[in-house]
Amino acid sequence: MRKNNAIVYSSADLSKKSLLAHMPDYELNNLNMRGTIDNQGDLFRYIKFDFSYSDDTKGSVMVLQSENSYTEILQKWGALIVGAILLFGFLVVALLSYFVAKSVIRPIVHLKESAEKIEAGNLDFEMEAPKGKNEISALITTFEKMRIRLKKSLEVQEQYEKNRKELLSNISHDLKTPITSIVGYIEGIQDGVANTPEKQAKYLEIAHMKAKDMNALIDELFLFSKLDLHKEPFYFRDVDLNALLAQVTEESEWSFEKAQFRLVTPEDKLIAEADREKLKRVFENLIHNSIKYMDKEQANIIIKLEKQQMDAIITIQDNGKGISDAGLAAMFDRFYREEVSRNSSTGGSGLGLSIAKQIVEEHRGQIWATSKLDFGTTIFMKLPLKGKEEDK
Repeated sequence: MRKNNAIVYSSADLSKKSLLAHMPDYELNNLNMRGTIDNQGDLFRYIKFDFSYSDDTKGSVMVLQSENSYTEILQKWGALIVGAILLFGFLVVALLSYFVAKSVIRPIVHLKESAEKIEAGNLDFEMEAPKGKNEISALITTFEKMRIRLKKSLEVQEQYEKNRKELLSNISHDLKTPITSIVGYIEGIQDGVANTPEKQAKYLEIAHMKAKDMNALIDELFLFSKLDLHKEPFYFRDVDLNALLAQVTEESEWSFEKAQFRLVTPEDKLIAEADREKLKRVFENLIHNSIKYMDKEQANIIIKLEKQQMDAIITIQDNGKGISDAGLAAMFDRFYREEVSRNSSTGGSGLGLSIAKQIVEEHRGQIWATSKLDFGTTIFMKLPLKGKEEDK
């Protein structure tokens, strides 16, 4: 019991002097009722209650309970505490080892194995990055992107190599045939086989024709190469598609007198930003192909121009022998010929449609075909009309 700064009562085993030195301050609102107090080196837990005497002096009541010392606690619970600490430490080390192995060691081993596969030339696998956003996961994701790009690069390189070999083979074949003919006819003249002026003139005419075919092939190869390397210049200007198709149709009627042409165009002029000469070359090439592969006595060619939203759709339809499904899938590939013998008199160089496709694509357009055997083939072209880009 405390009254002001004096101890009016305390248990006999407590030191009043120590109590006065360590007792908590007077606090009438009694917010801090519990705590620990020292009495001559011994620790006690206390509960206190502060009040006012009738004469308004300050008073306190404190109930103390002896608290075990650290030595007593260790003696009683030391072995259990040490065991618990050791067990906890073991569990922490085990968990850390598991998470380190899962999040660091295993991904690094996986990365090492993947790098060895790539070094061996094997790119047909997939790297799975561990879940979560961390440096290891980001590294494996980047490594996987590199593998994909490397694989695509090798596939493109293999395709280029295949195309190069095919190109050399086709060029060799297509150039050898006319050269052999030219050499044969010239030797015929030299050896006296053409022993009359008429035969000599005929041999020279055939040799001249073969030389022109070879020159045309070289021109197509040169153009194809420049288009493929994007080194062929294009001169874009406003082109009246109605007028261009009318000119192509008229010239074709003069060139192929036995063929019947029909041109269908809208009343409105359709203007495209295009290279007029290259576009004209595409139309002429498609018409020439239709005539070359014609198997009917009467060739009918329908050329149609129509507007579809902000695109011009141009169709060239013939009544020829048609193209097989396999041919439709490959007809715009370089050196493809539906006529498998590669006879230049009927098959051409095999570059015309590929060149046409490249020219149309340079105009931001599309080209495709439909066909039915014995009924004919229709070539479609879509070209953006002037103003399409501005409308976007």
